[in-house]
Amino acid sequence: MRTKATIAIGLCVAFLTILSVLHVLEPEFNPPHFISEYQLGRFGWLMSFAFFCLGAASLALFAAARREIHTRSGRIGIWGLLVTGGAYFCGGIFPPDPKWFVGSVLHGLGGLVVIFGSPIVFTLVSKGFARNEASSTAPRPLFWTAILTWLSLVLFYGSSVAFRGPPRSIVVGWTNRILVTTYVLWLLVAAFHVRSRSR
Repeated sequence: MRTKATIAIGLCVAFLTILSVLHVLEPEFNPPHFISEYQLGRFGWLMSFAFFCLGAASLALFAAARREIHTRSGRIGIWGLLVTGGAYFCGGIFPPDPKWFVGSVLHGLGGLVVIFGSPIVFTLVSKGFARNEASSTAPRPLFWTAILTWLSLVLFYGSSVAFRGPPRSIVVGWTNRILVTTYVLWLLVAAFHVRSRSR
């Protein structure tokens, strides 16, 4: 369990590192562009690999935490990690290339699952940990980061409506990055929580 949680942590850190590097390598895709549009540049394979890292992190967290949660809603949330993990892989395999209709559609579907499904999954898993007597002392950071994911979703969606284009506003590009960062933050907090439980 500890090893799987540590792998999830390492994969999340790898994603954040790659995303930061791409801001330097491909500045033409910095805001107002979404992060997935880095896949369209010379180093697009790096962004695809970053999505694979998040997908693998979700799967590793699932493997590490599934025996720690026993409530029905918590188990739904844990299995939801598999769904969002698969959606990250879908986003990595299919870039949002406007010249490739099928690929763009599949990328968009994966993105919708991640963007709107993740806060639900995070909340259910956080509640599952909170109701687990063995981990009753540690779920607060999970709850706070789960709340952050909901706030970032509202911020992203609100900015998309308030600053709708064309052309797309730079605000929307940055709220997209805030959204993804809070999602990765929850995965990190959850992985650290599971790893601390294994001691």
